[in-house]
Amino acid sequence: MAVSAGANVKALQRMLGHASAKETLDTYSDLFDADLDSVAAALNQVIIKMNVGKMWANHDLTTSGEASKGA
Repeated sequence: MAVSAGANVKALQRMLGHASAKETLDTYSDLFDADLDSVAAALNQVIIKMNVGKMWANHDLTTSGEASKGA
């Protein structure tokens, strides 16, 4: 349930009293498979936001450059 709720490996390690995160991952690694989809979706959103920001920044530069040419 903790993994489903988004607990990271270190938090889970402490909750379970494991000596190391390796022990936690060796025991419960199959529970983290769904995290790959979540991480991929989150990274995709970051990339989209970065690209949209660049697009707007480039648009503003182009627009302001055109305005100064005509002046």
